This record gives sequence, structure tokens and C-alpha cells, in this order.
Amino acid sequence: RVRAGIIVAMTLRYLLATVIGAVLVFVWGGVMWAGGAYERFLHPLPGGDAVLRALDAAPSSGMYVHPSAPEPDASMPKDERDRMNAAREAQFRSGPIVMMAITKGGQDPNDPAMFVRGLLVELFATAMLAAAIGLAGSAHGPLRRFLALQAMVTFMALSTHMVVWAFMSAPNEWTAVMVFDSWVGWSLAGLPSVLLLRARGPRDGLPA
Repeated sequence: RVRAGIIVAMTLRYLLATVIGAVLVFVWGGVMWAGGAYERFLHPLPGGDAVLRALDAAPSSGMYVHPSAPEPDASMPKDERDRMNAAREAQFRSGPIVMMAITKGGQDPNDPAMFVRGLLVELFATAMLAAAIGLAGSAHGPLRRFLALQAMVTFMALSTHMVVWAFMSAPNEWTAVMVFDSWVGWSLAGLPSVLLLRARGPRDGLPA
């Protein structure tokens, strides 16, 4: 009976930490976007409607790049393929380099489904974060759990935004604000787990 009570208490703490953390990261994201943190890095597309008409020729929604890799053609002579690859490399060096997401047909910027979808994603992400914090700090106190949180948040920023910066030419300023936003937001998401989850030990009758 004591063991069951401990399990129920741990589960409730975990669920509470997950819900509070998800709300915190969701609200933080809203503050960042509504507060204009990204606006100075989202520049108007040069050419406006004329460029949009050209982009509308894209066959489907997706990610598009320029310069793009030459279409493979086994029948093409090697020297011609080499010239095409050399021309692409020259375009990369001279610029501009473009990678953009195109959504055919548009989208309602205030679609409630978008916010519900985003909250659900962040809820499940926070649940995974809380589980990882609990596992990493299961036999330790809040300081160890906080350090585990920071290790995971830093790993996330390095393995996502910084990888895009390193290999896909993401702008320095855009990368910096993305890293800051995600680091603060997911630190807030994990903070309830740091404070609410507790160390387990032999006295709990559960494996430490």
C-alpha cells in the first residue's frame, strides 16, 4: 500500500510538472512572437508580388533551395557534369543562397487548430523532458536535476539551430534569437520538474 501511494504521488508530480512546464513554454513563445523579438529578423521579400508569382510556380508545398543540385543524368558526359557542378559551386560562393519553405494555397495566420497543434506538441515534448529530468536526477536533488535540464536544453540548441547555422547558412542573428528563445523556453518548461520531482531511494521501496 505504501509502495502504491508513492507511485501515485510520483505520477501526480510528473503530470503536474508536465502541464505547468508546457504552459510556461507556450506562453514564453507567445511573448517572444507577440513582443516582436523575431520581427527585426524577418525582412520583407524583395520584389514582393512579382517574386510571389514566380514562387507560385512551385509544384507543391515544401522546402526549396537555390542554387540547387544539378539533375542527375547518367548519359551526360563527365566533363559536362563537372562544369555544372563547378557552376553551382561558383553560385554558392557568389550568392545569394536561398532556402525557403513554400506553402501552396496559403494558411490562416490565426487558425485555432495551429495553436492547439502547437500546444499539443509542446505538451508531449515537455512530458519527454520531464521524464528525462526525472531519470537523470532520480537519486539526486534539485541541483543535479537543474544541471541535467541545462545539459538537455543546450544539446537541443546545438543539435538543431546550431547545426542549421553550421551547414545550411542560417543567418547569425536569426540563429542567435532562435537559440535564446528555445533555451529560455525549454528551461522554463523543465523548471517545474526540477522543483516538483524528488529523489528516490531505498526508503521508497523502489529502485533508485
